[in-house]
Amino acid sequence: MSSSNAAAIRRRVGAQGVPAPAPMPGPIPGQTTSNMPRPPSGSAAPSTPSQMTLQQVISTVDKRLSQLETIVQSNIDTNNNNNNTNANESSDLPLIVDEFNNRFELIVTEINSLKDIVMKLQSYTMEVNKMLVDERIHILSDLGNNSVTSSNASSRVRATSPNSVDLKKMVEQELNNAH
Repeated sequence: MSSSNAAAIRRRVGAQGVPAPAPMPGPIPGQTTSNMPRPPSGSAAPSTPSQMTLQQVISTVDKRLSQLETIVQSNIDTNNNNNNTNANESSDLPLIVDEFNNRFELIVTEINSLKDIVMKLQSYTMEVNKMLVDERIHILSDLGNNSVTSSNASSRVRATSPNSVDLKKMVEQELNNAH
């Protein structure tokens, strides 16, 4: 009935333009109110069924306390399980660090290997270039000594192999163009 009374009051107040007061929550089932009228000292039992005896109030409060204790205990158990999980995760930390260290060492080894390969490739390239320069020097020195015989030899090479390149002839042309 209290909810219908509150609705009627809101309608009346709303019609007058005054803001309605906040509705009062109804009684929660299973809860006892502290402002219950006590039976007179001479009577043995309450007259209405909505009133609870002292024994019923005590048993209801006892049930609620038991429920609260079980909820708190389950929360504590859950927190302990979470702490154990966190402890397991923190115990895994050294394993994770070791894994990162191993991978880092592997990467360093691979980078050093690549560096060695590049150094060998550069050394080989330098040796080939040196060899080509030495051949060019040898060819140029031969040109100064045997210029006539080299022309005859180059014509013979062209006759035997029309696609071959006459390096001595190219060097002579380059030297002549430079002067």
